[in-house]
Amino acid sequence: MKSKAICFAAVLVLVLAGNMGALAQDSKLEKFGSRIDFKGQINAYSPQTGTAGPYEIRGPWSLKLDRNTGKVEFSAAVNMELSDGWALTVNKDSTTPFDPKARNAHTHHITMSADQVTELSGGGFQISGTATVTLNGGPTPFAQQSPLTIAITGGTDVPFSNITLLFSGPAAGHFGSEVLPGVVRSVQAER
Repeated sequence: MKSKAICFAAVLVLVLAGNMGALAQDSKLEKFGSRIDFKGQINAYSPQTGTAGPYEIRGPWSLKLDRNTGKVEFSAAVNMELSDGWALTVNKDSTTPFDPKARNAHTHHITMSADQVTELSGGGFQISGTATVTLNGGPTPFAQQSPLTIAITGGTDVPFSNITLLFSGPAAGHFGSEVLPGVVRSVQAER
């Protein structure tokens, strides 16, 4: 009787272990192999704070993920300028409320290397690290280095469709402390 119970327990452990392995391999990343190249577009607005903002934040991004090493390389090149909402509210009394020169247009390059990828329970993944941010190609007065969390998620039809950037630390004072959304345009196995 005791040997039957031990045998049953061993079979149960093997069945559970097999199911756990199947769950681990059911990752949406699995079908792309070990090296994946994501590309897309950031389309966001920063929050309005007093007389600053909201800023439109637009630009392309790319993320390379090596699942073997866990290394991630992210880069984005975004344009920022004060939005039409700013022109219609804060700058409405100006003689030229839509003057492009008044919109404080500028660029940022954002790069981050990380080695911690966390798969999210609803699908997708998240990475966190320290981003380097430039202003018009040079150092920023607000935050050359700031914490950044990136999440790539999706749905049942398009497993990787959305990206969000969430700055904290000094850069949150410029980009805001809310997520900046964007879209994933392509996901390809890297060659």
